[in-house]
Amino acid sequence: MNELDSHRIRVLVVDDSAVIRKIIASTLLRVDDVEVVGTAASGEEAIARFKELRPDVVTLDVEMPGMNGIEAVSHIRAIDRNVPIIMFSTLTESGGTATLDALAMGATDYVTKPSNSSNLEVSKEIITATLVAKIRVLGSKKTLGHSRPQSVTNPLHQSFSNTSPTHRPTVARVESKSTNIPIRDGVVGSLSISDSQAHGAPRGQVDHVISTATIPKVRNPLKAPSVILIGISTGGPNALSEVIPALPSNLAVPIVVVQHMPATFTRLLAERLDSKSRVSVKEACGGEVLRAGEVYIAPGEHHLVITSAPSGVLSLALDESAPVNSCKPAVDVLFRSAVKLGSKVTAIVMTGMGQDGLVGARELKGAGAEIITQDEASSVVWGMPGYVTNAGLSDQVLPLESIATFITNRASGMSQLGLHPALDSKPLVSTSAGRARIVEEIGDRKWH
Repeated sequence: MNELDSHRIRVLVVDDSAVIRKIIASTLLRVDDVEVVGTAASGEEAIARFKELRPDVVTLDVEMPGMNGIEAVSHIRAIDRNVPIIMFSTLTESGGTATLDALAMGATDYVTKPSNSSNLEVSKEIITATLVAKIRVLGSKKTLGHSRPQSVTNPLHQSFSNTSPTHRPTVARVESKSTNIPIRDGVVGSLSISDSQAHGAPRGQVDHVISTATIPKVRNPLKAPSVILIGISTGGPNALSEVIPALPSNLAVPIVVVQHMPATFTRLLAERLDSKSRVSVKEACGGEVLRAGEVYIAPGEHHLVITSAPSGVLSLALDESAPVNSCKPAVDVLFRSAVKLGSKVTAIVMTGMGQDGLVGARELKGAGAEIITQDEASSVVWGMPGYVTNAGLSDQVLPLESIATFITNRASGMSQLGLHPALDSKPLVSTSAGRARIVEEIGDRKWH
């Protein structure tokens, strides 16, 4: 194997249509850094070929006879939790539903098939413009060992209790001599021994943890935002399914979301989230007055903007202008429409390819808005949040599992944990050497 071959992204193409397999394969042959290592015409054949070839990326048809794409995803995930799986779906109601099912089962992303009216060259151009970019980004992460594991028990397929999201269990905990105590590590969470070393605690000397339950909750002097905006793309449906259903029914602010998806898909996503959430989730149609406790998702093929009346009432409107950043809806369009609200906005940029949202985040930041980004480790692709973070615009970089808690508390005018903001950046971990200092600091703090 020469050096070029060793750096190529190896792709397995799965589709029951010989025509589609040929179009995809011939298109990818034009790409120097991508290699088609095999094809399969069914889900059953896909599993066998995957075991044999161990590709870097799988493109998988959603709707196939016999074992369909959704079932194939489940089988592939049982073999490899990390390999990127890109679903190939139709722009139809059934195609959208099946695509969301596949994503919930662990697929990484999707592209839509060219319409039947497209000729061969047009189809190849469409595939090059959409599929190749995703193969390159997701395949590069796989070959470097950075692909995020996909959950096969997505919250959209689970029921939710009435437990407050601020008390959801966390995965990292510290084994103290007496008990496991939930703590925070910059955000709501718990601390492992390795985390404690990152905060300067010598190995073996972590002997006490201060529980956040012992610290009085204090109102953050910052006012609660009037609206929370979310911009999201690749990996978005699964990420939103972790965040939105975890929000309380009495959420004190409205949320407006731009998820890069085509028409029909956004409505199906809104309906699915609504069925599993305590807040109301709907696809925006324009003209809605923003109400606390409601989540509005921008409709595919339309930009969504916020308008404000002289009375201060905020509403939504559809914008039919040209795509921005090759996206419609675009995050930048939504963000820029809210610049006039200044510090009344909290904007969150989550997992996604490209840099949609960067320009809008910069303008919002300049107007006094709060900007939050998802961290790299929990993002399927750290493109959109990475650009905003690396531009120095992010006020906090949070893992996915902490975003619902952040939204809940910020909507109530609280900081991330409901703690005094001056303490929010300090780890509440004491060692034999440092316990007195932390306890003394907390004791001396004047709580309002």
